[in-house]
Amino acid sequence: MTWISVTPQIFAALCIILVPGGLLAFAGFRLRWLAALAVSPVLSVSLVAVAAVLADVVGLPWSLLPVAVLTVLATAAAALLRRVWTRREHPAPAPAGRAILLAEAAAVLGAAALVGRRLIYAFGAPENFSQTFDNIFHLNAIRYIAETGSASSLSLGGMTGIGFYPAGWHGLVSLVNSLTSSSIPVSVNAVNLVIGAVVWPLGCIFLVQQIAGRKIVPTLIAGVLSGAFGAFPLLLVDFGVLYPNFLGVSLIPAVLGILLSVLGLARRSGSLRLMWLLLILAIPGLGLAHPSAFLAVTAFSVPLVVAAVIRRVRLEHSAGRAVRAWLYVLAFALYAAGVVVLWNSVRPEENTLIWSPYQTQAQAMGDVLASAPLQSAISWAVLVLTLFGFAALVLRRAPWWAGGMYVVGGFLYVVATGAPDGDFRDLITGGWYTDNVRLAALLPVATVPLAALGGTLIIDWLNSRLWHPAVERLSARGWRADRVQAATAAALLLVVAVAAVATQKQNVRDATMAAAGNYKLTDDAPLVSRDEYELMERLDLEIEDGARLVGNPWTGSSLVYALAGQRPMQMHTLAVLDPAEQEIYADLRNALADPDVCPALEEEQVEYVLDFGEQEIHGGDHPYPGLEDLESSGAVELVDSEGDAKLYRITACD
Repeated sequence: MTWISVTPQIFAALCIILVPGGLLAFAGFRLRWLAALAVSPVLSVSLVAVAAVLADVVGLPWSLLPVAVLTVLATAAAALLRRVWTRREHPAPAPAGRAILLAEAAAVLGAAALVGRRLIYAFGAPENFSQTFDNIFHLNAIRYIAETGSASSLSLGGMTGIGFYPAGWHGLVSLVNSLTSSSIPVSVNAVNLVIGAVVWPLGCIFLVQQIAGRKIVPTLIAGVLSGAFGAFPLLLVDFGVLYPNFLGVSLIPAVLGILLSVLGLARRSGSLRLMWLLLILAIPGLGLAHPSAFLAVTAFSVPLVVAAVIRRVRLEHSAGRAVRAWLYVLAFALYAAGVVVLWNSVRPEENTLIWSPYQTQAQAMGDVLASAPLQSAISWAVLVLTLFGFAALVLRRAPWWAGGMYVVGGFLYVVATGAPDGDFRDLITGGWYTDNVRLAALLPVATVPLAALGGTLIIDWLNSRLWHPAVERLSARGWRADRVQAATAAALLLVVAVAAVATQKQNVRDATMAAAGNYKLTDDAPLVSRDEYELMERLDLEIEDGARLVGNPWTGSSLVYALAGQRPMQMHTLAVLDPAEQEIYADLRNALADPDVCPALEEEQVEYVLDFGEQEIHGGDHPYPGLEDLESSGAVELVDSEGDAKLYRITACD
């Protein structure tokens, strides 16, 4: 299968991710085109995730219908409120010039190419799947949604016996899967390609424009920088795999851009009430993509809120309104208290905080500055741009709070990877399970704006010191204005192209190669080997409808659900087992002598055993005594095999 052959699946993913939220952004809020496209993914995730919960409540099977209904209602309500709230406001500003429109298009398309080619290389073939621990849950969850007709965040966890689980990513993939009738891995890769190559760059460009203005230079540099990091988006499609976290991080820049408008810090802001409404509608998508993304926005908001409050207090004091100034101070105190409460409430159980620091705090600070987290290669081009970003702050060519966001992101990473293990580290980074990788993936969010401001400072300097005098000489020699403009555009594109090449070095290449290693189907793949995969492909011809299989889930046998459509007894390694399941795992091989085994098998409708040998994901050892030495137990008969992978039928209860 080639990537060209899955164009329909990629197009479907684009539509699911952009169209519902795009309709709301364009028709409901009347945002300009790039802003509307940038915020449409988080609005789409809100609509999809909330529609899934509502559909489950009213008993409506999961499909595009509840999403379409909620989209129409939300768009109509937003359009009505916009008309009421903006009736007396000034007319909209004049349309943007062609140059900035072309720059925005070039930035988006160029970023999609930079990031997309890396992701395609990492995935390999469209039908490949990540051979990592968490993917057992993620792939099986898509099959579970198709069978149960529910993609609700309140019910998806039922697949493994838990409660709430953020299902925004799974809802998107399930819709693409149902629309295109493709395999689950193809649907997953199509959605992830769109998230990484479209959603993330759009958000980065939008955030930079909110800070630096809708200008050509920062727009183009933001596009280049969105593809300049190994830490994101590549890291989160490699480690874990953390697909919901991957979606959540990709949405953060757009939400921060909205927040800047709400706080009055953006270069261009619409109606304050509309911006508040937009932020409120974005929050469910952010939280149901992954709660840690909401926590990250909360952290990044601290310098932004401080800046907004300082500005408002100064304005009120200068106008002689001391009482209103103190009200803003009180509002900030309430906000700070809310952040503290949130920080403590979202922290998971202490026994899940399993990740430890591995370096000194000084080394961690160097990682942040060099954009080289987790002992990766230094990204020299990004380092230079970041240093010039600090220069822009010092020269007051950029707002200080842009540096504040960078400090927040760096602080979280330094605490996670370099602070002593203990209560303070758990308090600060517990919302991310003290996981170094999850916090490393946040660094690009903080670095892109500062580095883009640094790149803008460099180009402005080149323009004033080199290009502007050259233009004056060309004009003096009789060059027409159109030729000068063309030469200027060509020079700018050359500088941006150099920046693009300079950022695609070892840091990004290493991350791509590392991710690619996890998507290969080989004879010794850590989760599902080639032999195991080929055996699963034949199961439709060998297992009757309604029969279930049992196997050691740590060996990848549970993926028979996602990859072959056969229902395993346990769908993930981390699942709550009932007494009958525990009996099967403990005593199946003794079925001829143990009177409790056959009733347990009947209760669970288990008739087959899928034996994938002893190799477990992460090289672990999780013995299931009832599944050991089955062939000599007399309780089963061999039905099929491929290499060391075997399918047995349970005969003890015939």
